[in-house]
Amino acid sequence: MTPAALAEFYAGYTQAFMRQDSDALVAAWSFPATISGPRGNAVFDAPAFRRNVEALFGFYDRQGVAAVTANVAALTVLGDDVVLSQTDYAMLGSDGARIADWQTPYLLRATADGLRAFCAVADSEVAAWAARGTPMGSR
Repeated sequence: MTPAALAEFYAGYTQAFMRQDSDALVAAWSFPATISGPRGNAVFDAPAFRRNVEALFGFYDRQGVAAVTANVAALTVLGDDVVLSQTDYAMLGSDGARIADWQTPYLLRATADGLRAFCAVADSEVAAWAARGTPMGSR
């Protein structure tokens, strides 16, 4: 697993997000998948993950997100086929102005089908949206 492979994974992941391509995003994960947040963990099978992704698309659209950047900021190899990555995200409006940004840690595993995410920590994203007073960050 190389930084180039991770960059390719995230480039594809970001492009899929921008196309609002649920199929490609689901394909980037292995299941069960865990999203950990400040109020607990959510474990998803593929259909539930798809519903979550589609709900996020609607949320981001309502926030005026027109473009996304994702940059791998750190990479720690945890085993032969497992890596912890830190990804910096920025959500941009149609005018290019930054709407929100955060860093998300992901656990990925190399599989016969390529890299697949299996866990993400969403605390920073929840905090970023809460700072804007949005529903994702509300309690």
